[in-house]
Amino acid sequence: MRITKALLPRLGLGLLAVALALGALEAGLRLVKRSDSLVIWQRDRPSVKFFPGTQRLNPWSKGHPDPLRIAVVGDSITQASGCQYQDAYGMRLEALLNLNDNQRPAEVRIWARGGNSTHDELAYLTEILPWKPQLLILGICLNDTEDFRRKKELNDWRQLTIPAPPPARLAGIVRHSKAAAFLYQKAANRKARLAHMDYYRRLYDKEYSGWRHFVEAIRTFNDTCREENIVFLPVIFPLISDLNPYPFEWVHQQIGALLEEEQIQHLDLLGVFRGRLPDRLQVIPNVDAHPNEIAHRIAAEAIFKFLLANRLIDDGYLPAHASASPKRLWRMLSRFVYNAAAADAAEVEQLRERDEPGE
Repeated sequence: MRITKALLPRLGLGLLAVALALGALEAGLRLVKRSDSLVIWQRDRPSVKFFPGTQRLNPWSKGHPDPLRIAVVGDSITQASGCQYQDAYGMRLEALLNLNDNQRPAEVRIWARGGNSTHDELAYLTEILPWKPQLLILGICLNDTEDFRRKKELNDWRQLTIPAPPPARLAGIVRHSKAAAFLYQKAANRKARLAHMDYYRRLYDKEYSGWRHFVEAIRTFNDTCREENIVFLPVIFPLISDLNPYPFEWVHQQIGALLEEEQIQHLDLLGVFRGRLPDRLQVIPNVDAHPNEIAHRIAAEAIFKFLLANRLIDDGYLPAHASASPKRLWRMLSRFVYNAAAADAAEVEQLRERDEPGE
């Protein structure tokens, strides 16, 4: 394209505008005080994980000849990576099941290890079956179709999901320019994000060996539980880091279709977590996306309600002592925070008086 004299001023103005914008970006980034968010988030995370002694495990069922036995199987999420042992959704579920006096106590045991795939977790059956549980909960995470028999291929795919450092030709510019570093990081993050999406497309390709192993494992768990008269309940966890908006609903649909085809009752926790703030639910936001203690509580309560609603446990486990005060408290606080001037003090007081324990 031939540049005419008439276009030269416009081109010059355009280049000047770009230069000024980059200069403003550079100045702004240099003036902004960097806060080390990783250090801030780490301050409220446990630095040591504590475990109860063997005689302190499952305190409610001690000495009982026939407790309600529940096996919980999974990977690092079920293991409560980054949280204390008692924060695991399995342990929280046990506490919820033991709220009522004079009710058959429940005993929950966890079989889990970080990095497990669902096919790997079949090995736990040799320990679980002699214990004779009445219910087996299988925690399913979206990376459970990883095939570690093809480790090199898997590592190559994973490597693409990590933002790459700048090449040698750009390293000097990025090192000395805040604006260049900012723009490069944005581009690298976008590329890594696209690779993250591709990673799950590969894991859920129905021709991929990991998917075939996953299908085989689900069928084996189901058949074994049926033969042993154990209720089998798969529970699907969403990726906490990607909740809002959520791009992996199609994966849940694919897993759900498999479970429905096999006539396996299951719980998908996507509906419970959808729309929530990821930062509030991750162990360390943007660094460790494992569910934190808040997310484990939400999962445990959802499982507890599902067990009751579908009569997978006796109605006697429905809590006899409950209060709606948290919901009402949030409603009152909302009034004060968002509409303090118009808040009706008399109505607030009336709500408080009505909110009696056991309601």
